[in-house]
Amino acid sequence: MGSQQLLLIVLSMVITGIAITVAITIFQANAVESSRASMIEDLLYFAGRARDYYVRPRALGGGGRDFTGLKFGMLSKMNENENGRYTLESVSQHEIVLKAIGKIVADNDTIAVRMKVNEFQNTIEILH
Repeated sequence: MGSQQLLLIVLSMVITGIAITVAITIFQANAVESSRASMIEDLLYFAGRARDYYVRPRALGGGGRDFTGLKFGMLSKMNENENGRYTLESVSQHEIVLKAIGKIVADNDTIAVRMKVNEFQNTIEILH
């Protein structure tokens, strides 16, 4: 083969390698964002259940405008699903903090999301 043909073969191999690397990076970024969005959706579900507990009168099994008696088992029977693992990080009278740890590892670290829930709003904090 001529030197021009060898140069074209090497060049095409380099371009193919770069394209594969870029595709893998884009796929991983999409997987992380998708997982994070799924965990936030799960946390929003738990926040709604917690808010239901908060406003329900004590006589009906609720908190009577108090989160302090809330346990994670009241929000869901399972604290883990295909998206991640969920915990009730802290509980006070007017606010709870939920935390989600994802099952996908990105940049040698797991993704994590924290949500603060009170009577009126949810505050989402992306940890990783």
